[in-house]
Amino acid sequence: MYLYAFNMYAWFDKVFILNDNKSKLKEWDIIQNNEWFYFLVLWENISFPEVYNTVYSSDTNFTTINKWLLSKEAINLIHWMVYERYTTYKNVIKFFLDTEIENLLKKQIKPNKKRKSYKVKIWKYQINWDWSYQTLIVFPDIRSYTNIIWKEKNDWIFLYSLDTQNIKNSNRWKIKTWNESLIFTTSSEIFQDFSNLKEIYFIEPQKRYYAAQQDPRYKVGKVLEKIAENYNAKITIIDTENLY
Repeated sequence: MYLYAFNMYAWFDKVFILNDNKSKLKEWDIIQNNEWFYFLVLWENISFPEVYNTVYSSDTNFTTINKWLLSKEAINLIHWMVYERYTTYKNVIKFFLDTEIENLLKKQIKPNKKRKSYKVKIWKYQINWDWSYQTLIVFPDIRSYTNIIWKEKNDWIFLYSLDTQNIKNSNRWKIKTWNESLIFTTSSEIFQDFSNLKEIYFIEPQKRYYAAQQDPRYKVGKVLEKIAENYNAKITIIDTENLY
């Protein structure tokens, strides 16, 4: 099986092979060894297995720290990003999880049972939204969000790249545990572990900010299509002419 190491170096990526047929580890568990290193269990279904040949000692004792940090939908997206963009797990997993994984685990929260409903107005475009599912609204940048969004109510979260890692960790748990149902984000923060995502609104898709220029290079529209496929969600494109 394969392990991804959070705080331990392994070749150009951070993936090890673990030769251990007796282990009770399960796919996508967060585990820890007796030297206080943290790992993510990638199991056997890995993109480009031929490039990983660093073997980890099989006589190490592991403790399972978390069994549900990533959903199958997030897992599928990670594998897809690595394969489609021909990149590494190190470059993709950092989009989903704090590289200082211990800090993320400390932020874990319980699901919120309170459910509310709102009407959200994005300039001329009104969205009727409630807590029966999650809605993702993606903006090209923070300026577009502040110029367009109707601000009389603010019962939602807005995610963008300049948030501190502490805030990002809190928001990831809120989204995963369904403590947040309406999620506004810039293009760089779409890599979340959603709980019940059913609607995606893609604002002004022609903007240049929707093309990532660093490895892994990707176009936000293509990633949103894959997210919609994984969650069986609907994508609605809102062009500039429908906003102003």
